[in-house]
Amino acid sequence: MIMNSCTSQTSLSDTHGFSIHLQPFPTGGDMLDFLVQSGEINKTDGLLATWFHRANSKEDMTKALASDSMILEADVTLEGYGTANEKPVPIMAHPPLIYSDNTLDQWLDAVLDSRKGIKLDFKSLASVGLSLELLRQKNSKKGLNRPVWLNADILRGPNMPEFLPPVNGTRFLQLIQEKFPDVTLSPGWKVAYAPPLFINTYTRQMVEEMYDTIKDAPQKVTFPVHALLVRRGWQHLSWLLSQSPRFSLTLWQGSIHPNVSDLMFIRDNTHPAQVYYDIYEPTLSEFKAAAGLQGHVRRFYPGGDPMNFLYPPHNSETVTQPDSLGVQWFTVTAKPALSALISEGAVGMLALRLGSDSEQPGVPVVEGSGGSSGALTLQDVLQLLGQRAEVSLGVYLRLQGQQLLEASLQLLHSAYSHETLYRPVWIHVEGTQPTDSDTHEFVSAVERVFPDVTLVLTQLNWPPEIPAAVAGLSHRVALHLSAGALPKTQEELQPLAAMLDRCDIIVEDDTKNSTEVVSHLKMLVMHWEKRANTNLYLISNQP
Repeated sequence: MIMNSCTSQTSLSDTHGFSIHLQPFPTGGDMLDFLVQSGEINKTDGLLATWFHRANSKEDMTKALASDSMILEADVTLEGYGTANEKPVPIMAHPPLIYSDNTLDQWLDAVLDSRKGIKLDFKSLASVGLSLELLRQKNSKKGLNRPVWLNADILRGPNMPEFLPPVNGTRFLQLIQEKFPDVTLSPGWKVAYAPPLFINTYTRQMVEEMYDTIKDAPQKVTFPVHALLVRRGWQHLSWLLSQSPRFSLTLWQGSIHPNVSDLMFIRDNTHPAQVYYDIYEPTLSEFKAAAGLQGHVRRFYPGGDPMNFLYPPHNSETVTQPDSLGVQWFTVTAKPALSALISEGAVGMLALRLGSDSEQPGVPVVEGSGGSSGALTLQDVLQLLGQRAEVSLGVYLRLQGQQLLEASLQLLHSAYSHETLYRPVWIHVEGTQPTDSDTHEFVSAVERVFPDVTLVLTQLNWPPEIPAAVAGLSHRVALHLSAGALPKTQEELQPLAAMLDRCDIIVEDDTKNSTEVVSHLKMLVMHWEKRANTNLYLISNQP
């Protein structure tokens, strides 16, 4: 029988000879919870965790144990790996080294006399089974009493040639489940980064393959991702992160340091407990200083969850969020009205119907604008919002025809490129149906010009379905429904709960006879067991 967690308190001594009592802690437990319990940090924030790399030789291991680093990262291989002298003894060495003065057995004994977390990296499959047996034995005899992370690059990632194969992921995961399953998995991609030529980032195919590989594993999972590639691949990596509350990211770097702006972007778009930052000095200190600044304007990802924008988790203790049905929706048709809304610091979503300017065909303009205050163009809207980035207003663009799509996307792309568009953006082409070729054209244009938005599609069928045109995309997707077209009983509305596990839903209260339906929707949300970061929104057109 495999013993998956310890049951006894461990007494040990720190580097100054003082006695330390390490409370029981499961090896598959959360690393941040462990660091809080052991007094290393005061809240569950991945930025507070610190790392010591390649603590392999006895000399480096001793330095690591004497350091303030909270988590020790070390590499495991077999003695003489790949040679005639190969022995079934796991040792601590990073390729190309195949000999060491330190075995995994010795390393574990030394580390277990500390309160450091453990991360073991495997560059080949040969040492995995023996290492897991050793972990099981140590845990059975004295209790490891700390989280154990097991890392291997199991998939080919950005810029990697075919002739450098990753570790066999199927077998890696199988060995863990068989021999010592109470761990945190750290499955990564084999990555290269060498500017200016080799700078490609993570693709949808890469993250989908990783998800398919790992989705049935019961453990916590932290995906190691190259810090210099994360922001450009955020559309896809954020999708992966959103697939399970068990998932987190661990940003790592090579010899080239990431810039603080990109790191802040990641932090601004995640919960503090969702991301670890294995970043070197001096960048780490600069990043921590930037993260601690008061009045910092958030670099919100336009394709992100509006609820995280409108009601941000300011600290890791946040447990609940306000009800999405309470989000306020604003409509304006003149620049003075929009300026007043911004000046008041309104919080909610700005819903704009866009038509074509009669004097400048093809220029997106807010319908109903004009007269003495002049036409309110989409460019005007973006400029006004860009000047007040701290105001919590998201944007829902409802285009009155496909011909406005390209121009609108170009304006959004320009604003985002100039770092003046850090708020959620939803985009919808009125009149298109999920089965129409127009929807494919819509999705194609968004992917080509500005993919960093939420796609909104009208759904007239009941029960509603996720259109095939968006099934394989990383975007957030929202279905826009009319309250007047919905069933009138709570029982008939139940399919909406299943849909909410897959996409956002917007219900527009556009008739005077939909009061009962709206009441049923509110009851549905009250009893909805939320399993995804999706929401139900209600737009009321009633006075």
